[in-house]
Amino acid sequence: MPVRCVALPGCAFPDDVRMDHLVDLDDVASQLSSVLVKWRNSATVGPLTWRDAAAPWPQPIVSVRGSVVIPESVGLRLQRDDDEMQVVVWAGGWADVDIVRDGEARSICPEFTDAAGAYAAVVRRVDEFLALIDELRLSTRPRS
Repeated sequence: MPVRCVALPGCAFPDDVRMDHLVDLDDVASQLSSVLVKWRNSATVGPLTWRDAAAPWPQPIVSVRGSVVIPESVGLRLQRDDDEMQVVVWAGGWADVDIVRDGEARSICPEFTDAAGAYAAVVRRVDEFLALIDELRLSTRPRS
């Protein structure tokens, strides 16, 4: 799915663009709140973070939704021991999912067209990440 971007009037840089907002990020955050408790039982989960499309460059990443005028992204970070996952859901219809496990980094970018698709993509990737860590722990546990 291509993301259509439009140039902003008076842009300082030719690549300063805004994306179409296909995904209601408040809806995604609301849906994610139901699974955050479960994930917090398995990993350290940071607060949801937001980036404001209306903020001047460089746009700060904040954890207070009320300080964001036009949400451009919502993100979260999970960590268990040395393994880490960061997910950023973009209003344009994709997520940046970065995973560091055993010192090796991996990135994937699922695409979707609405909040339900974004929620499903995030839950799938986080559940896979946590299950893989659990599986590796069980396989490396000393046998009695």
